[in-house]
Amino acid sequence: MTCYLCGFPMEFFLKKNGYDIYHCKKCNLMRTDLHENYETFLHDHYSKGYFTGKQSCGAYIDYKDDKPMIVRNMKKFIQEIKKHKSGGKLLDVGCAMGFFVELALQAGFDAYGFDPSEYAVANAGRLNGHTRIIHGAIHTVSYPKKSFDIITLFDVFEHLGDPVRDLRKLYSLLKDDGILVIATGNTRSIMAKLLHRRWTFYIPPQHLFFYNRKNLTLLLEKEHFTPVRWFGIGKWLSLRYVLHLGRTTGESALAAFFYMLFGRTPLGKFPLYLPLGDNMVVIAGKKT
Repeated sequence: MTCYLCGFPMEFFLKKNGYDIYHCKKCNLMRTDLHENYETFLHDHYSKGYFTGKQSCGAYIDYKDDKPMIVRNMKKFIQEIKKHKSGGKLLDVGCAMGFFVELALQAGFDAYGFDPSEYAVANAGRLNGHTRIIHGAIHTVSYPKKSFDIITLFDVFEHLGDPVRDLRKLYSLLKDDGILVIATGNTRSIMAKLLHRRWTFYIPPQHLFFYNRKNLTLLLEKEHFTPVRWFGIGKWLSLRYVLHLGRTTGESALAAFFYMLFGRTPLGKFPLYLPLGDNMVVIAGKKT
C-alpha cells in the first residue's frame, strides 16, 4: 500500500478488529485498509446500533442520553468559532442527532447539517426541522456553491474514505472568507504513544485515517486551505461511555467488568472531564 498523501510505501502498523492499519514513515499518516465498499460500509455501519451501544461498533453507548455532556463539549467550539465569525450560515458535517446544529441556532447562526446515518438524521430532523437536516455524505449532498460561512467536522474527518475528494467539495461550498473547523485525534500525542493499539482513536473500520498536526497541515494546504489556529480540547464523557470505550477500543477486561457493574446504573451517567491532550482542532481558511 502506498501513502494516500505523499505516495511513499506504507508499512504495517497494527491489526485490530480484523482490519490492518498501515503507517507512512515519510509523512506519518496512518490508514485503515477497509477492504470493503465504502458506500456499503457507510450504510451498514452507521445504523442505530452505532449510537446505542452495539459492542461491535465500539462507538457511543447512548448518544441521545449523553446529550448534556456532548453539548458541554460543543459549547467550546461555539466560543472558538465566534472569535472568527459572530454569525452566518453554518454547515455541520456528520451532524449525528443534530445537537451542534441546535446549539449553533441558539447562538445565532443559520445552521444546517447532514449525516450518512438514516437513524441519526431522523432524530436530528425532529430536533431542528427537516428542512435543515438532510441524509447523505459529503460527496453526495448538494448545496449551492460558496453558500456557507462556517463548515464544521467534529470527530468526523477520521471517518472519511477519500478526504481529498471531500475537502475539494467542502472548498466549493465555503465562501471565500469562510472558515473550516476540523476536530480529530493527534497521533503524535502522548496518549496515542502511551496507549498504542488501545488508543481510543484506533477504531477500525470506522476510523480510516489518522493524522498529526504536520500531515493534516500538508493535506489542507494541498487542497488550498490555510490553518489559522490550532488548539486542543478536553472532553466531558459519562462514566459508562468511558468504560464502554475501555471494553471495546481499549480491549480491557477490567473495563468490561466495571461496565457490567455500573454501565446500566445511575452511576454510569456520572460526568468525567478528560483533558488527555489527544484531540486537536484546526480552524482553516481558504488560501488567498
